[in-house]
Amino acid sequence: MPARFQSGWTLAFMKILLVVFDFALWVFGCAVLAVGIWMKFEVHKFIDINPSNPVASHVAIFFMSVGVAIALVGLMSCYCTLSGNPILLYLYSAFLGVVLVVQISIGIAAFAYQDAIKVSFKNGLKNSMRNYRNVEANRDAVDTMQATLKCCGVESYEDWKDYGLLVPNSCCKVQNCNPKNPTMINEVGCYTTVVTFISSSGKLIGIICLAVAGFHILGLILTCMLANCINKWKYETIL
Repeated sequence: MPARFQSGWTLAFMKILLVVFDFALWVFGCAVLAVGIWMKFEVHKFIDINPSNPVASHVAIFFMSVGVAIALVGLMSCYCTLSGNPILLYLYSAFLGVVLVVQISIGIAAFAYQDAIKVSFKNGLKNSMRNYRNVEANRDAVDTMQATLKCCGVESYEDWKDYGLLVPNSCCKVQNCNPKNPTMINEVGCYTTVVTFISSSGKLIGIICLAVAGFHILGLILTCMLANCINKWKYETIL
């Protein structure tokens, strides 16, 4: 079989692989967008315990923006792949490289500032409990978080005593319980619950991050290989 036919088959195979990758990238972008929408309309209710600093809402907007960008790039990359333009493919691979660097930077920043994030969350929760009686937004946020996460207070239900308040009904294990009875309420604090969950999920989060990074590296390699195959095929066709 002539070399140019072998290169043609290789080129077709590489295009199929990259189209599959492009579709997976589009699905990943849609998933990130869905997570952002979920955070915007649901998660922020019990994460933004300090209404003056709605962190979850800002993060949700960031996720939605990134999701839309990745989904659009996934669609555009299909055009780059099917058009067989090496220049567009190299530009696309450069974009994947930039995305990979940004993801690694975000991961490093999140790891480096995890203690600061924990302190900010803890202080925000304390501030909301302090204003629980007078500010409706704080009261709704704390009640939603305690009822959803099955927790009470910051580190324990006894934290409510520090603010001269009775344990609210949102701490109850069942509806219409007696909050004065410790056996009928969730005793573990919300800060403790969230931090424990994140710590116990550390390995899973790390595996997911590595998988996403490997996914982008694979796409970068496939894109460069396809661009090289196209250049080689054109050269052999001329000969």
